[in-house]
Amino acid sequence: MTDAGPRSGVQTLLRGWDVLCDAATAILFIAGAVFMFVMVVTRYGFAWSDPSVEIIVRYCMIWGTFVGISAGMRYGVNIRFTLIEHLLNDRGKQILRTLAHAATLLIAVALAVSGYTLTDETMMFNEVMPTALRWPVWPFHAAVCAGGVLLSIQLVRSIIDVWRPDGRRAEDASAAGSV
Repeated sequence: MTDAGPRSGVQTLLRGWDVLCDAATAILFIAGAVFMFVMVVTRYGFAWSDPSVEIIVRYCMIWGTFVGISAGMRYGVNIRFTLIEHLLNDRGKQILRTLAHAATLLIAVALAVSGYTLTDETMMFNEVMPTALRWPVWPFHAAVCAGGVLLSIQLVRSIIDVWRPDGRRAEDASAAGSV
């Protein structure tokens, strides 16, 4: 058995975290699609539809989006100035990517704080949806907070990855077609 070094435990933990986020994103979107399909079939096939299904689909899509944003960041499919990157040397690319990640990190932290504040307020005032079901509103805002936290973690990892001297970066691997 070979020794993978002192960081192998951390790398294993981070890979497990990535798999968990990817699986959660996939499950949320698949569940949302299945619930939407069931809703359409029951509504148009049987002239009946459970109104709670629409809310479940909303929860799934919003949570899937905010959890999935960190996976997009991991594979470098975020919005960047790739045309400018092609004009720069390796050091310039590192600096530009770091600046872009740092700016995005500020937005991600703001999203996390905003989502937390909104979640806290809606829970404190017990706000519910203006439908007959009266489902709580706070899970929508909690999704914003969770997405901001996950994106912040991924951005810090990406900034570290940009300055790592060894190996290919996740962004470069994604651009080459491998994930």
